Amino acid sequence: MQRLQNAYGHYLDEGRWSDLADLFAASASGQFGATQVSGRDNLRRHFMREARRDAAGLAPGQLHTHLIMQPIVTVGADGRSAKGTWHELALLGQYGRAASWKGGVYENDYVLEGGVWKISRVHYIEQYRGAYADYGHKAPAKWNIPYHFTGAHVGVTVPEAAVASLMREPGTGPDASRFASVNLRAAVLRDETEVQNLQHAFGYYLDRKLWDDVADLFADGGSLEFARRGTYVGRERIRRALEDFHGPGPLKRGELFDHLLFGTVVTVSDDGRRAAARTVQLAQLGQTGEFARWELGVYENQFVKQQGRWKLQAVRYFPRMSTDYDLGWGSDARPAPGVSAQFAPDRGPAPFSSYPKLQSVGIHFAHPVTGRAAGVVPGAVASVEALAGARRTKVSGTGASVTPHSLEALRVQIARVIAVDAVENLNSSYGYYIDESDWNSMADTYSITEGAKELTGAGTYVGRERIRTALNLRGPQGGRSADFFTIHQLIQPVINVAADGLHAKARLRLFQDGGNADGSSGSWIGGIYENTAVFEDGEWKFGIQDLHHLFNASYRNGWARAGGATVPAASAGQPAAGRNAQGGGITQGLGGARSPSNWATQFPPDRRIRARQYAFPEITEPAFHYVNPVSGRPPKEMMPEYPASAARP
Repeated sequence: MQRLQNAYGHYLDEGRWSDLADLFAASASGQFGATQVSGRDNLRRHFMREARRDAAGLAPGQLHTHLIMQPIVTVGADGRSAKGTWHELALLGQYGRAASWKGGVYENDYVLEGGVWKISRVHYIEQYRGAYADYGHKAPAKWNIPYHFTGAHVGVTVPEAAVASLMREPGTGPDASRFASVNLRAAVLRDETEVQNLQHAFGYYLDRKLWDDVADLFADGGSLEFARRGTYVGRERIRRALEDFHGPGPLKRGELFDHLLFGTVVTVSDDGRRAAARTVQLAQLGQTGEFARWELGVYENQFVKQQGRWKLQAVRYFPRMSTDYDLGWGSDARPAPGVSAQFAPDRGPAPFSSYPKLQSVGIHFAHPVTGRAAGVVPGAVASVEALAGARRTKVSGTGASVTPHSLEALRVQIARVIAVDAVENLNSSYGYYIDESDWNSMADTYSITEGAKELTGAGTYVGRERIRTALNLRGPQGGRSADFFTIHQLIQPVINVAADGLHAKARLRLFQDGGNADGSSGSWIGGIYENTAVFEDGEWKFGIQDLHHLFNASYRNGWARAGGATVPAASAGQPAAGRNAQGGGITQGLGGARSPSNWATQFPPDRRIRARQYAFPEITEPAFHYVNPVSGRPPKEMMPEYPASAARP
């Protein structure tokens, strides 16, 4: 289902309307606010009307990006249906005319037909929208989102009933052929997770200008291609190129260099030795007192497996849009940088045109439903090598008998594969519950004894019921207030499940926006989660939740004005006075709606918060729970190993 939904976003971004419609079952339906749509063809026409298009592709100068994130997917008891929740943030506009944001939640239904998952119902609930030039986004008093999950059981993705239902089907006994087929599928899913972890780790290392760690991720002879800059081959030249492009590390005081990755689609080859991944990147870049900028682009990367370890074979980045923070993409479009005068590439650049010119990026993966290559769109298209996915059907047995030992080993592997999605579900639920101020449901996601949660400005509370009490003392009651909203989006997971399949660690990025519901104020907030999870009573629950808040910038001012700095006019004749007027942000409390009060004295925490919060423009380095996945290089700051009970250290 994640592959379906992420493909949905990639097809929307480039106006691939027929590919988009083919993700749906023939009898699928859609609900978009008050608009009801029935049938695959009518859904295709709906998406085209929303984009004001009457043909394939986008219009020249059109931006139509849909960032898909924060999944919660639950398989039905029959094993042939599923439900999925997703966040979406859309960047919309037409160069020279308009720029706007729109955000909301999908609550979708899926069906398994002929061995292929399809979308049977799409339901989009808008949460906010606003013109780029405004100082915040507008939100209705209520969202009324019909979430399909509950806090008590969100840590279950594939219920036992679904497994039992599928096992009752003919030909599903533990014979050699069936065993080999399931074993292959588990191996493919494990490879997909490792490749996604590698792709996302690349982004985290890039953020902190950890050039040695970035270079370590590449195979011998690996390459880095930034369109228009050319291609660099080999780890040493890749490292030097990155420093030439972006400057040496570490980050300077007041430098924001965050690269947010969305909608990753991984494909593993039939032989299990090659892979590819497509990801959308939204970058928040800037220097206090000087500039702030948004950048948008697409990665189509290639990977190779050597000595049992996945490595980057080729990073190919296509910059689609770059705009000054103050001006926005409706009136400003910066050309992508060209070939370096100081450090020439090994191969010259391939032609590529970025916004407002229109050029699409080829898609490596086959359509998740039809199995066909992505359809043709008008205009120039950057060429990308297609990769056929690994086999997903039954395979012949090897003749070896299926032993109790081999069955147990396979059971553990399946449990570890399922755990990855379950742990992501768990982390995603946190964002939805804090947005809704649903403290009791949030508390239900924590382990009874091992759960530990940081509350900004107060401290860390240990144990489910102490967490529940603290949340209800601090947070607003009765759900989200009508005049305020906040959207906590947890993205870019790196999830590592222990060999026993009972413990896991997850690194995620906080991408938060929100403010006054009338659009008069808003903030962009960023941070890093390093969380643990434990398999408890048949379900995944939070262990320790550790959040390192990095920055809080008002929508009006942007991150270049953090700490009271002012910024020169963005361009000739462009006044900066409005943006330089300080204020218009939110004071970060729980959900952004309340600051700490004397409740923390009356109900003291069990320990301090580990990391310094909101230090920006000072630079603090987030800890990692993992070493470099290729070289084993340890990070400068490693997450501590707390006692199993998460008690006071």
